[in-house]
Amino acid sequence: MKKKHPRIAISALIVGTLLLFTFGEKLSASKGLIRPDVPISKNIDNVPHLVPHDYMIHETRWLIQALEKAHFNKISVLDVNASEFLLNYLRNLDRQKLFFTVEEIDSYLARYTPTLSTYLSQGNLYPAFEIYSEYLSKALPRLKNVSEIIDQEIDLEKDQYYRSDRQDANWSETTEELDAIWENIITHEFIFELLSSDDLNASEEYNQNTILEKTESAKESIKRKYDRWIKNITDYESTDVQELYLSTLTQMFDPHTTFMNIKEKEKFDQSMHNEFVGIGAVLTDEDGYCTIKELLPGGPAEASRQLEPEDIILKVAQGENEFVDVVNMKLSKIVELIKGPKDTLVRLEIKPIKDQANIKKVRITREKIKLTANLASADIHKITRNEKGRKLGVIKLPSFYGSSGDGPKATDDVEELIRKLENDSVEGLILDLRRNGGGYLSEAVNLAGLFISRGPVVQVKSTDGKIRKKFDFNPKLCWDKPLIILTSRYSASASEIVAGALKNLNRAIIVGDSATHGKGTVQSLLQMNLPFPHSHPSGKKSAAKITIQKYYLPSGESTQIKGVISDISMPSVNELLPIGESDLDCALPWDKIASVNFNRPTGEFYINMSTINELKAKSMSRQKSNDEFKYLTDNIDIFKMRNNQKLVSLNLQQRHLEKLKDQNVSRELEIKFNSLSHLVTPRKSVFLDIVDVQNLKSQAIRGESKYENPEFEKPEDLDIRLHETLRILSDWLDLLDNKMVSQHTIKN
Repeated sequence: MKKKHPRIAISALIVGTLLLFTFGEKLSASKGLIRPDVPISKNIDNVPHLVPHDYMIHETRWLIQALEKAHFNKISVLDVNASEFLLNYLRNLDRQKLFFTVEEIDSYLARYTPTLSTYLSQGNLYPAFEIYSEYLSKALPRLKNVSEIIDQEIDLEKDQYYRSDRQDANWSETTEELDAIWENIITHEFIFELLSSDDLNASEEYNQNTILEKTESAKESIKRKYDRWIKNITDYESTDVQELYLSTLTQMFDPHTTFMNIKEKEKFDQSMHNEFVGIGAVLTDEDGYCTIKELLPGGPAEASRQLEPEDIILKVAQGENEFVDVVNMKLSKIVELIKGPKDTLVRLEIKPIKDQANIKKVRITREKIKLTANLASADIHKITRNEKGRKLGVIKLPSFYGSSGDGPKATDDVEELIRKLENDSVEGLILDLRRNGGGYLSEAVNLAGLFISRGPVVQVKSTDGKIRKKFDFNPKLCWDKPLIILTSRYSASASEIVAGALKNLNRAIIVGDSATHGKGTVQSLLQMNLPFPHSHPSGKKSAAKITIQKYYLPSGESTQIKGVISDISMPSVNELLPIGESDLDCALPWDKIASVNFNRPTGEFYINMSTINELKAKSMSRQKSNDEFKYLTDNIDIFKMRNNQKLVSLNLQQRHLEKLKDQNVSRELEIKFNSLSHLVTPRKSVFLDIVDVQNLKSQAIRGESKYENPEFEKPEDLDIRLHETLRILSDWLDLLDNKMVSQHTIKN
């Protein structure tokens, strides 16, 4: 099953009448709802039995009609593969295949598949709640039995291996097979806890007696973990079952279409406020693991330089208190643990996506996160080559933000930064979109227009099949010199529109990962509008985010799945991570429509293919020989090796040796990276203090003083891909200089 990751959407509008569906009188058992002969499971160990509320019938019917009328694909719920839908729901409940057997899975499919479409059309959530009740009946005894097993003597000298990630494993054939899996799970977790102490990292000598001194604390830690797991699943409410079931359904249409129950809708509304207190990270639940999907620019998480998107949060601690295991904990509860008062400490235990063999602890001080602080910024780099110095500008744009009033707009801020850079005699420009996940479509169109006098930027195809072409008609041309757009697999949506359009129009060279994210769809948030008798007693409303449009470049090619292909690519571990649109289940396909016939005005800056080929050849030559690219290649090879290790040893001594080996590999890689520091000395590439656009717009006292009296300083860290992009831009300027000299010589 493909891995889920961030939903990145661009704001769009949809006709309001789609929200107004009419329902008949209140449905009940006497009004024709299917009630199978199979009785709903009874209470389990006094756990409250969950049942759907009456208003959920109408929410479900509303959602079905909204999907069928508004979704881009215009498909009926009858076209949804009922067996696959039920399998996905069962996978979402039992992600690691730890509770159900093949026989039980087959029985659910046989029981519910034939009439599933009728259930859905009637708004009947009976299958969701019945399966959840049976899931509890399987899961609770297993989880409660852990305390008994862990108190027994555990064999730590097994010559066996265990598959720690069972998402892609098959369901077990028998209960006895599940028993053996659970025995291995507990052995694996016991060894993990024994080896998790920091003081074990310093010595390479294996001393079993020293390690076993942690036996009691390790067992207590495991018991607490499973007690929390039990609490998490027994704390489930009816709305949680509804949300899980209906979101499973919506993602059969496409991965970005989701259902939001009332609680989730309230969280979404809160996230739209300008500021909140936290660490500045967007979190999501991926197969029971709290995963970082995005780091908000300027937030404490990003400032720590210790976290990356796709890192997994295993434990959370308030201040110096004990860590709390958050695996399989509801995301809302994890968020509550991480949030807290301003200027207080939160500690995270992280499983890094790029070094999964080594767990690390991160200390972060909570701050007030201003979402509007996610603004453009600029720096100047000086490249010294053959005793000739060049000033090159870099503009970092974290998102395509906008405002209907006097608030900040990405286009205005980038335009002002370009003006400042030009005043400082910058010769070439890099637009860094590596972490830009999208934003307002209007800002994408306007920002692309800063680099062309006029021309097509994007085509938008709607649910009704109509295609609208969006042009830049503003004749203002803010930058008519060499432009490179630096991208990655994290560059999505509006980023891909700008990069793709300027590539189509031969205006910019695209550098970075081999391709961008590949999200070429638009979602609209539809708030449920039910007649009063059928609405929630509180008056609050649930909602659905539905894919309603697709983007296409001026060439007619979709950015969906394929993204924007780089002209010059660099090796990147991102290529191995499941972070692209193509890694998602049920993603809409790539396709193509007619191109826009348009020729750019003569006299504007224009890139020809021979220039790109020459710059690419120079970069490829460096990538084959330079030390920093040898480091990148080693990093990728190590990641591949670790990623391919699906099995873990159940032998304590073997695990200890493997851990030390992994730590030594990571340490050697870090030493190799630190040895590259000579590349950022003032004679190679130097860095001017960041100029924040907020300062520029409010008289820019600090920013202007830096520009008036620039003091170049050594960067704190080496950014290998930016460093090479600066070299490519320098090569480009050298080519243009040589061309000018050649033309001057011919004229003379």
